[in-house]
Order: sequence, then structure tokens, then C-alpha cells
Amino acid sequence: MENALQIEEQDVSGHEGPHGSEMCVATLCVDGGTADAVRQAVARKSGSFAGEMHDYARRDGERLVIERLQRAEVAVCVIDFDADREAAVQSANAIQQALHGRGTLIAVSAQSEPALILEAMRAGCGEYLTKPVSVDQLEEALHRLKTRLSSRRPARSKPHGRILALLGARGGAGTTTLAVHLGCFLVRQYAKKTLILDEHSRLGHVSLYLGEDQASYHFYELVRNVARLDETLLQGFVIHHSNCLDILPSPDVFDDSANVPLDDVQRAIRFLGESYEFVVIDCPHGEHKLSLTTIDCCDELFLIATPDVPALRDLSRYIDRLLQSNVPPAKIKVVINRYSSDGALTLEQIEKAIRQPITITIPNASSDLIRAMNTGSPVLPDRKSEFAMQMKKWAASLVRDEAVPEPAEHKRRFAFWS
Repeated sequence: MENALQIEEQDVSGHEGPHGSEMCVATLCVDGGTADAVRQAVARKSGSFAGEMHDYARRDGERLVIERLQRAEVAVCVIDFDADREAAVQSANAIQQALHGRGTLIAVSAQSEPALILEAMRAGCGEYLTKPVSVDQLEEALHRLKTRLSSRRPARSKPHGRILALLGARGGAGTTTLAVHLGCFLVRQYAKKTLILDEHSRLGHVSLYLGEDQASYHFYELVRNVARLDETLLQGFVIHHSNCLDILPSPDVFDDSANVPLDDVQRAIRFLGESYEFVVIDCPHGEHKLSLTTIDCCDELFLIATPDVPALRDLSRYIDRLLQSNVPPAKIKVVINRYSSDGALTLEQIEKAIRQPITITIPNASSDLIRAMNTGSPVLPDRKSEFAMQMKKWAASLVRDEAVPEPAEHKRRFAFWS
């Protein structure tokens, strides 16, 4: 039997361990000096120290540390990236998965090249500190992380409902088509109360795809009335397409009606999340303040791209930009649309190019989808086609309480979950 790691639990705040502590901090493969600095910084922030992990690979003793982090309100892990950088990256991803994206990671390294910093950010690190790390540096980093998490907490306080944002890595990726079908499949398969929100500033196509081209109101009119928004007012703004499925269209005219405060956009989206089981947002293409506002509100961000080199180049740039904007890596999901196994690029090549796992692929079904768009009748779940099968798989993964795919086998195992 393997020797368990030496786990040192130290409650530096006077509490009875990290279970009741607001902030809980652990370390992974850090040197003794850094570990001591972490303990002192945690003490200054009235937190608790969960323990040291001394090996990137899985050990039974490390489960105890992860369990302590899982119970904490604010969970932080300080990871040394110098001993084995590839292993550190895999461990960071595994820790984030074990903490369901709620953990916060701090990378420490003697190297400060931009490419290495970005690599750590891709792995989910919100801070990157250069050795030697002082107690003051760590205290400031913990303060920034705690402040950042506290500012986002209201956006995560919805009593029910999941907000799904779909964003195309470039124009023509098929984002609207997938948003409409994902919403319809959630309703047709599972009878989930669903809203499809068209966030385009003008001339969006969601309502057209569903045969609803006579809208009285649009999303930005609702935003302008957010101060008096309640359930009764909401029902007057949405289009009731069918049982369980509502639509909030975009403006169908060229005017400045979409020029609204971003804070009001956030308030409106959060309200919608409290009124529906699922809110599927068709985001306008581009990286701008509106898209970042929506991404901050959503529970999951699906980046849509096609399997060609220009689209994948843009997708990679999008991922980098979102990580630099402190979007949690666990929130970002990649969807490859119009994928064919006979295409020039394999899934392995795509994942290597974007350095991100693919959540799901949607096959090309151009003839069926063109017919669906022209008739206002989306493809139904009972249709026997590869497209319908993959859309059902996508919807099913969202409805399941814990839709976490089995981790792929690596040369070495990096599993921190119990």
C-alpha cells in the first residue's frame, strides 16, 4: 500500500478546522519557504490551512485536503508550476473539476514569460506569482481573489434555473440554429420551462426560426423596464411559442433601442434565470462589453466553432481573451458545429490546436436545417438523424443533475475527486 501524504491541518483563525471557515487554502508541490508564507498569509486573512500536497499524481491522503476545500466557502490552492509543468497543468484541471469550477488557483513559478502565464491561466489559475513569493504578495493575492468572488456572488444566487450562453467564435458558426434547437429539445424531451433569448442588437433570427415574426416587444425594451419587472410584466413581453417554450426576440428595426445600461442587462438576465428552468441566450458575435456582461451572468458558456482552420484560430483567441478576463475555465465549453469524421481535422487535432476539451460535436445537416429555417419548424427530437441524436445527447447532459463526463485516461492519473 502506498504511503499516504503527510497532511497538516492548521486552523490559524481559531475555528475548529476549515469546515466552518470562509476561506480555506491548500498547497501543491510548493517548497518549504512558500508553504510557510502561505500559512502566514492565510492567518492574516483569518482563514484556515487545509494541508500540503507533495505529489502531482493522486495519493489517498490528498483526498482529505480536497474534501476540506470542497466544504469551504472560498477554496484556494497554491500550485508550484516548476517541478513538472505538464503535471501541474493536469493537476490544476483535476482540482477544478473536483471543486466543480468553484475553486480558485494561484500559480507560483520562477519563470514569468507571457506564454507560461497564459498556460497557467488556461489551467484555471486566477493569480500568477513569481518566486520568491512573500507573505505580503500572497496576502494581496488572497484579498483580490476573495473580493473578486464576493463581487460575483449575487450573480450566482438564483434559486433555480440555469442560464446557458451560446457565442459563435466567428460569424456563420450556426449559433442561432443551435440555440433554437437546444431550447426546443429541452422542452420536447424533458418539458423544461425554457426561454430562448435573442440578444442581438437588431435583426436577430430566433423568432423567425420559430415562425414568430410578429413580435410586439423585444429584450431591450424589457431591460428598459427592469426597475418594475415582475412575473406579470414579463409575461407581457415574451412570445409564448408553445407549452413550456417562450421567446424574447431582438429588435427587428434599425434604431438605438439596444443602447441600455449593462447593469440593467445583468438584472434582467438574473430575473429571467429565476423565472425559467433554462434560459438559452443567442449571443451576438464578437468580444465586447455586452458579451462579457452576459458571460458573467451565465452558468455555462458554449463557444461555437466550425472545424476549419480560420474558425479554430478565432476560437483559440477567444478562449485566451476570456481567460484573461477572469472567466472561470470550468464555465467555458466548446461545441464543434458541422463536424464530420471524414473532415480534414480530427477531434484530437482540434483539441490540441485550441488546448481545450470539446464538449460535444454537432454534425452537418444543412438540408434539414435549411428546411427548418424556411418553414419555422425546427428538427424534432424523434427524427432519426445524427443531428437529432447529438442534440438529444446535449440536452440530456444539461438535464442530468451531475453531467460530468468520465475523465480520459492519461499516462498518469490526476484524479482528486473522491
